[in-house]
Amino acid sequence: MITAQDIERLHAWRAQGHPIVSLYLNVTPPHPFVSELNSLIHYHKEQWNTNKTNAFDKAQRRALEELLSRIEHHVRALERQLDGTRLLAIFASADGFWQEYRLPVALPSQLVIEFDPYIRPLTVLLNEFDRYCVVVTDARKARIFSLYLGEFEEYGGVFNDDVPSKISVGRGVRLGGPGVWGGTGELRIQRHIEDHVHRHLKRVAERTFDFFTQKQSDLLIIAGPEDKTLPYLTNHLHSYLRERLAGEFHARPDMPLAELKERALAVARAWERCYEEQLIARLLETAHQPKGLAVLGVEPTLEALMLGQVHTLVLHNNARLKGTVCPTDHFLSSYLERCPICQGTMHHTEDLADEMVEEAIHQNAEIEHIFTDHDGFTPHAVGALLRFR
Repeated sequence: MITAQDIERLHAWRAQGHPIVSLYLNVTPPHPFVSELNSLIHYHKEQWNTNKTNAFDKAQRRALEELLSRIEHHVRALERQLDGTRLLAIFASADGFWQEYRLPVALPSQLVIEFDPYIRPLTVLLNEFDRYCVVVTDARKARIFSLYLGEFEEYGGVFNDDVPSKISVGRGVRLGGPGVWGGTGELRIQRHIEDHVHRHLKRVAERTFDFFTQKQSDLLIIAGPEDKTLPYLTNHLHSYLRERLAGEFHARPDMPLAELKERALAVARAWERCYEEQLIARLLETAHQPKGLAVLGVEPTLEALMLGQVHTLVLHNNARLKGTVCPTDHFLSSYLERCPICQGTMHHTEDLADEMVEEAIHQNAEIEHIFTDHDGFTPHAVGALLRFR
């Protein structure tokens, strides 16, 4: 799996005098990914041979050809060893650096050769796929899962507590398990049973907190039967978890794994779209306020980024921006040919958005990718929430 720390390490890495190969290869069966890789490599070699690009000298090109050949042989050797992998990401240079990730979600294949790693697709994955802790419980047993990058994995198996099988709370309210309906009139028995249930759910909450913090989860999803289980569990959750509760759904711990995963994914998608809507609404409202702490559009966002004002960089996932970048100062512009800092020549880039992402990472700013169209934001493609004016 990929983490924010992995991306930060990639961002900080610079090859000594050699270009860096960033390969994203869609290996989802039955995709002909070996042939696709050959086509990508052939395209780059053709660009060099026809002199359409002068970015690399002869020595660098020879080293690149050897490196690309090594990558091709490596991928061929892996062809039958990629079960469960949909995206193979490789970052390498001729000076010996090699970093490889095998991810369970697919992106379009692309091969980028520049003097720094092409990391924007990885930031898109991290933004789109939060790390969820999913807890499914009833009044006697519970299961805890992690949901990340489309993978649904169980933690620790099912755990049971010694709760009486005839579980009821209040008048005629069944709390779960194979018990009978309540309303016996024996309040002492009712309190005894309810006490067992609360102890069980308190234990569930404690184990959830441990798992959530150990696995560095981002959000929590809870699930239970259609009774009082979920309200009771919510009351036992640590305040830290309640603040990160993304949603809930109805289920029992003994439901099939595939069904639990599908219901959890539905809650995660709903939360992500809701968060995106709220973010865009806040960005638009703030940007239109006099002296508001937000900007919209390429030039205002670049200016804020160069001044270190950006708290959250917001980009449409399909943004394709051309511009220039200073290789010395990493000054970014949509049109300048000379760097205003060092007066050096600016290099042209076909993906200014990726350069903006790199600069945001360098400044420890947050990055949010927008995956759906919004009338007020999509025409601008980029924007930012600011720390200060």
